[in-house]
Amino acid sequence: MSRWRNLPSLSSLRAFDATARSGSFAEAGRVLNVTHAAVTQQVRALEAELGLQLVCRTGRTVSLTEPGEALARSLADGFGAIATGIETLRRVEARRVLRVATTTFIAETHIMPRLPDFWARHPGVEVAMTPSPATVDLLQEGFDLAIRVLECGWTAPPDVEIRPLAETPILAACAPSLAGGDPLALPWLDGPESAWDKEQLRKAGIDPDGLKKVQLGSAHLEMSAARQGLGAMLATEIICRTDLEAGRLVVLPISGLPVVTYAVVLPKGPRRAAVDQFADWLASIF
Repeated sequence: MSRWRNLPSLSSLRAFDATARSGSFAEAGRVLNVTHAAVTQQVRALEAELGLQLVCRTGRTVSLTEPGEALARSLADGFGAIATGIETLRRVEARRVLRVATTTFIAETHIMPRLPDFWARHPGVEVAMTPSPATVDLLQEGFDLAIRVLECGWTAPPDVEIRPLAETPILAACAPSLAGGDPLALPWLDGPESAWDKEQLRKAGIDPDGLKKVQLGSAHLEMSAARQGLGAMLATEIICRTDLEAGRLVVLPISGLPVVTYAVVLPKGPRRAAVDQFADWLASIF
């Protein structure tokens, strides 16, 4: 049986608690942001329900009867326990690490170098990024949000909220030492995430199986290998922007590669403030 079934309304208990603490209907009304008449009505209704006189009004002040003092002590303990429990939950959530699913390149080249700015704005929020091309179930796997590349025609599933960050073209790039000839004759870097690259090349009318491949065992090595002139690669303009501006990479003349959208993917439903703070910060750096 629910313990609430035999209890008076919470609003009448709050009105009495505020009155007992302040010693005044008017002051209790200010605390609860209602009129003193509304507080008086709630306290009178509580007295009628309990069949007990809880307060005595003398001029502008209110004193408690013996039953009123007993109830006031019980409510102080009960509301105090509730306040302590809620504050404990908030502290635990505030300290919990923010888990972010993202792709290897966007984490390494765009987000990590800018994280000090986020921490300057929101000190104390710990961020743990898990770079992976795999689609994850955010709630099932304990992630707070994901940063993903969405292709043309994407739609949001019903259980998530998608916030687009930026549109960016996919580019073919290589070190300057490799540029100048037929881009299709170059060696192309082939890592564990190459299925996506192959799909983009096919969209540009290129058969990826006909290219010379340089096998890499880790996606983390692909950008470094491209800078060192070991082969050409595909990357979004956002990912390779800094290297292009510094002259470490150049764009190869391959047309027909698609434009994609970076977006924040959030599970629908209640979430802590740090999640939206990080999502808003991401919008400011793209």
